[in-house]
Amino acid sequence: MLSKFPAKARCLSIALFLWMSGLTPALAHPHVWIDMKTDLAFNDQRQLTALTVTWTFDEFYSAFAVEDFKKTSDGGYATSDLNKLVDVNLTNLKDWNYFTEVTANGKQVKFGTAKNAGASYDKKLGRFTMIFTVPLATPVAATAAAPVQFRIYDPSFYIAIDYVKTDPIHMISGAHDGCAVTTKIPNAEKIWTSLPESAFTGTKNAGLGRNFASTATLICK
Repeated sequence: MLSKFPAKARCLSIALFLWMSGLTPALAHPHVWIDMKTDLAFNDQRQLTALTVTWTFDEFYSAFAVEDFKKTSDGGYATSDLNKLVDVNLTNLKDWNYFTEVTANGKQVKFGTAKNAGASYDKKLGRFTMIFTVPLATPVAATAAAPVQFRIYDPSFYIAIDYVKTDPIHMISGAHDGCAVTTKIPNAEKIWTSLPESAFTGTKNAGLGRNFASTATLICK
């Protein structure tokens, strides 16, 4: 089954292929939608150590992703099969920093290898969820003078990744007293009308998705 993934249940490698090949104007808008949550982990010194990201895919993409799997008696899918999808996605996303961008004091933070943190399938809604943890290579402190910011997005904008409206970001472990997160969500309508035509043609649109990415800012007093 795993050997069939690159051809059939190839998941996010579709977006990566289109990005590297250069999108045409007709493709310069989302074809896959993800609802996202992010959990932040800290150490005892109140330094950020990792982000655990939850992605829930739209029902159309989810149906494509699981089409090679045999349903279980309750209408779902085996956890072992779903976890294989997560592993394939993380392998494909490694060279693209797992669609994750973290900056501290204006400088980009390096990551370790992301780990599979779980997978599930909602039988009622028909939606596949994957969870993965992205560790920071070196823990970073977030201060008012040097805040930590993070964005999670597909640069090609083939995939639209948006935070859920209720409780999108949590601080889940370690010392994080006095820490707070604010999120800036861009106005998509204004962005579409303000971008130049060149943003949607050839390889110039490789970073299109960055314009639509929500920016979260972490500060610990």
